[in-house]
Amino acid sequence: MNGKTAAVLLSGLLVGCVQTQLPEATAATAAAPAPAQAPAAAAAPADHIVRIREATCQDVLGLAPDDRAAATMFYIGYQASRFRSKTINVALIPSIEGQALAYCEENPDRTVVQAFAKAYSEARR
Repeated sequence: MNGKTAAVLLSGLLVGCVQTQLPEATAATAAAPAPAQAPAAAAAPADHIVRIREATCQDVLGLAPDDRAAATMFYIGYQASRFRSKTINVALIPSIEGQALAYCEENPDRTVVQAFAKAYSEARR
């Protein structure tokens, strides 16, 4: 394909992708107030370094529910990697999570790695 043909096709594709704005939408948008900007402090979260093998069960139990769910998924993936698993039964994830968190409640001084290693190995059976 020569350069002129490619340039014409490319410009045609780009023009086809441009969305036109309806006049009513333009007028409504102009009348609407600008959204408030979020504070600068909320835009940049602070670094939080976690020592993967040293985090305690007490640490994970003290997390907010969303953070605990994220930590759970991380530690399940971590254990899958340690066991060199090629697959994981997704239906077992809630069971692994429940077993690990129950272990943590009973042993808050143990590491999270120990809790998930035990739960993951039991789920593999």
